[in-house]
Amino acid sequence: MECRSLVAAIEAYLKQLLRESPEGWIEVRRKEIAERFDCVPSQVTYVINTRFNPKHGYLVESRRGGSGYIRIWKLGVAPGPAPGKDVSGDCLGGDFQRWLYTLAQRGILTEREFFLLNTAFRMLEENVPNDRRDACKLQLLREILAAGDFL
Repeated sequence: MECRSLVAAIEAYLKQLLRESPEGWIEVRRKEIAERFDCVPSQVTYVINTRFNPKHGYLVESRRGGSGYIRIWKLGVAPGPAPGKDVSGDCLGGDFQRWLYTLAQRGILTEREFFLLNTAFRMLEENVPNDRRDACKLQLLREILAAGDFL
């Protein structure tokens, strides 16, 4: 399989899985994808690093090792509420507050980063017109995560 088409095929496969996921995220294993596409795991890593990053609207969490995984979220699709946590408060508004809380729970954001982002989003909530608010919040989250090298 030609390298360019292999990259496109792996990307298309992962995006299809994301579209089919009711949670808005997927969990895959590098080795399983590599076997499916008859390639080495580093080629899967290349696709994930270049096609699934905050600038393209994705968050990626990975754990290496025998029980390792790659978890990919599509930004803008909020995960379900965290157990035992009321996310219906007014400090951010539903989806973005859930995203921040989930990112903090997973260790992607520190507690300090969580509170800083929460404050920034609250300021957007209070000062940006309704028709532009969500787009501004999503753009801010993408830029901060990309610039801060969180992933």
